[in-house]
Amino acid sequence: MNAWNTICTDLLNEKSRQATEKDYQSKVFTHFYYLLGWYSERVEQQYQQRVGSNVQYVYPDIVFFANNEKLFVVEMKQPNHTQTKEDIEQLSSYMKLLPVQFGVYIGEHIELYYKPFNCESPTSVLKIELKTDSDKGKTFVELFKRENCNIEKLTEFCRSQIEKIDKENRINDYINELTSETGKRLLIELLSSKLYADGYTEESVNKIIDNIEINIINKNQLQNLHKEQTTVPKDLQPTGVVEYKPKKKNNLDHTRYLFNGKGNYGKGRLSLEIVKQFVQDNPNLTYNQLKDTIPLPIYSFDEIQLWKQTTKDQHKDTRWFEDKTDLMVSYDGITFAFTTQIGSGNIGKIVEFGRRQGYSIEPIK
Repeated sequence: MNAWNTICTDLLNEKSRQATEKDYQSKVFTHFYYLLGWYSERVEQQYQQRVGSNVQYVYPDIVFFANNEKLFVVEMKQPNHTQTKEDIEQLSSYMKLLPVQFGVYIGEHIELYYKPFNCESPTSVLKIELKTDSDKGKTFVELFKRENCNIEKLTEFCRSQIEKIDKENRINDYINELTSETGKRLLIELLSSKLYADGYTEESVNKIIDNIEINIINKNQLQNLHKEQTTVPKDLQPTGVVEYKPKKKNNLDHTRYLFNGKGNYGKGRLSLEIVKQFVQDNPNLTYNQLKDTIPLPIYSFDEIQLWKQTTKDQHKDTRWFEDKTDLMVSYDGITFAFTTQIGSGNIGKIVEFGRRQGYSIEPIK
């Protein structure tokens, strides 16, 4: 860990004194050359690389050779820089021109990229923040010590990292699916099957389902549950923990509403009008963008019909606003419906959402 802590401390000192890119590069070069043992190899700063058949050149910041063969390239930025898309595009172009499969970005953090020769874009496989006693920092030092560093070991490491990333992405995708309406319906189906197996009648099962709420919550987001959010409705429930809540038996609320000064709407129709107006006002939003923004459930018409074919819910034909005049279409051409399941427990979400869009929503006295 000592080598990483030395590198990290020196780079943080450069950051605190707001070093220039040139001074920062000199410090990095020194660390690689002496601390990581590259003094016996060819290492070139501002390496001159010809572009195409014309007499034009680019100058990558640092190019490392192993046994006189190009191995990896370093793209330097100031220590107080913030990485941009253009930075990685530039690193990618150097990797392609040299050509090498490995590129290292060093600026406000250190990041290793891997781009096999048959790929157009590099993949980030290791990002290291400038913090002492970092396991990732230790890994970086072990990878790039001259005595360990070769194309075989770098390739093996990068491929194993990509496998880990892909696995993590698949897990996250499944969590996202479970924390959507798809997962909620799955739990309702599983609970219904259990109730039927326990001998409950269809009427009893429907009554039980109608009188509970099932929320699936991502535990990693629970800490943000009460924080205000500016880009999405602040009271959107975070989405992996299953929570069953008996509905409170309050007195029935028959409040009706004006929407933008017109109409005489109950809770369900008011909510639908808010969503329809929002879709009309935002014609460039895709289905997924709408689904992520509207705080109550929407679902594609095709998926609803598929669900109806398999569900035992005797109220399946009343769960969504499915009349032709109520269906909506997203920018990417997906026809979808809005939930009819609106009551005193969730009407506040859609009303607040509508008011944030600038819509006038007033109860009729």
